[in-house]
Amino acid sequence: MNLELIKKNYHITTFILLYFSIILGFIFDENTTSGPKFDFFNVLKQLSLFEENFKFTFLNYDKIETPTRISPIFIIIIFYLKKIFVDLDFVRFVLLNIILLNQIIFYKSLKIIFFKKLGINKKILFLISCIIFISPSLRANAIWPESAMLGLLFFNISLYYFLKFKENRERFLFFGLNIFFLAIAAYIRPSFAVFSIFFLFYLIFNIKNFKQVIFAILLNLTLAAPAFYYLFFLDVFFISSGVGGNELDFNYLSKIPIILSIVVFHAIPILYYKSFLIKNFVIRENYSILIFTIITSLILILNFKYNINFSGGGFFLHLSNFLFDSDYLFLTLIVFFVFISLKIVNLNFKSNLLIFLILILMVPQFSIYHKYYDPLLIILFFTIFNIGIKKDYFIKNNFIILYTFNIIYFMITLVNSYYLNY
Repeated sequence: MNLELIKKNYHITTFILLYFSIILGFIFDENTTSGPKFDFFNVLKQLSLFEENFKFTFLNYDKIETPTRISPIFIIIIFYLKKIFVDLDFVRFVLLNIILLNQIIFYKSLKIIFFKKLGINKKILFLISCIIFISPSLRANAIWPESAMLGLLFFNISLYYFLKFKENRERFLFFGLNIFFLAIAAYIRPSFAVFSIFFLFYLIFNIKNFKQVIFAILLNLTLAAPAFYYLFFLDVFFISSGVGGNELDFNYLSKIPIILSIVVFHAIPILYYKSFLIKNFVIRENYSILIFTIITSLILILNFKYNINFSGGGFFLHLSNFLFDSDYLFLTLIVFFVFISLKIVNLNFKSNLLIFLILILMVPQFSIYHKYYDPLLIILFFTIFNIGIKKDYFIKNNFIILYTFNIIYFMITLVNSYYLNY
């Protein structure tokens, strides 16, 4: 009877198992992606400075000892949580559970798209939302709290209200809430600010209500005003802070292949379902894409100068250097990354192209890490990134592939972190 009950509530069983695996990771200081624990102790350096002299540190954040690109708002959140809870490990545990709310918000967004419109079983949608608990980046950066995952929570809420607005365009309040929560996300993690371009473009080209567009622009500017004042008038330009190769670097020709490789990597289990890359492939129907792929790939290959010693670089670049001690395999795969990216864009040209541009623009620094896109990409794939997910996706085999792929990715990351250190 109990076994039958567990099978019937497979979605809750999955949630409980994955949630407690993260709690277990917290107890044993899981640091799957290597960097989060180090980054958290760097955060503590800034925290101690805020505790010594709050006003001076806030107004000289880019000039303090060991400057960082981490938003001072994130440090201030930890500062006040530590005042309330005192014990730092308890603060970590509180932030861990706050960050894990990403799953609930993601599930609520999935219900809007797939339950209300397609009638997909809620249990299945809940199961999909739990996939982010396997994300090495979410796990490690929740256990060792980091601004990217806390910012992701507010971005998720923003995305939820955007979907609510798409569902009911008469309720402009939802779009206002979308802007408000996106602003919070951007104050915690500045890179999320670029998504305002996507939401504003949707309003301009789909709603075409002049008053609403003006209101949305003014609300964005109003909410951004304190940040502009802090960065440009008080001249606390912490965003440029960095060490070695981590400073701002606008040579996107070196970074685009890395970003495309990470997008393609996380799209693999869904691309398998689509199989549009091979199935019924006809050259004459893909002629323009092939030509553009060749030209773009040559430009990217000839200008690729990514120093893997500065860390980051994504799965495929590390695999190339691990297997052959060179970038050659990765350079060969650039053609593949560009082609798949163009095919994805072609599924919904305007919307998908804009999201690709945003994903590229949101990382102005040199080093590109998976945590910038994981689990953000899986959330985007099932919400605003149109990659052709339809009702026939929601069958057992596709879930097995989705979970198997992410579990393997987690295990590879785990082995690399504790044994290979590559």
